[in-house]
Amino acid sequence: MTGILLAAWPFATAGHGHPALFLVSAAGFALGATALAHNRPGNFNIYPEPKPDTRLITCGPYRFIRHPMYTSLLLIMLGITLYRRQPGNFLGLGLVVLAVSGKAVREEALLGRQFPAYDAYCRKTWRFIPWLF
Repeated sequence: MTGILLAAWPFATAGHGHPALFLVSAAGFALGATALAHNRPGNFNIYPEPKPDTRLITCGPYRFIRHPMYTSLLLIMLGITLYRRQPGNFLGLGLVVLAVSGKAVREEALLGRQFPAYDAYCRKTWRFIPWLF
């Protein structure tokens, strides 16, 4: 939460980037909406521990990345940070990246125990960004 607040906080009113940088954030919102559309209500959890009745979703954006909701958050914060361009915003973005990365690693370990097919799914998908990471 601290990282999100720092990444989005308007540390200064001057020195903003080009408004087109908000297209990065818009892409994050679109990805999040698409991920929600391909999931089912109650399948999400703010904690990395999967709910007992969780289903493994492998369609929509999940065909390419294992954590589209985390990627969505990262894109939203990246767009804001690039627009603001203040040291505190970059610090916040770094904290968000660390938190989301840690959650993803823990979640993947737990999903691997819960779903026998999860390891094969991991081998054919990317964690956050297709063809990169």
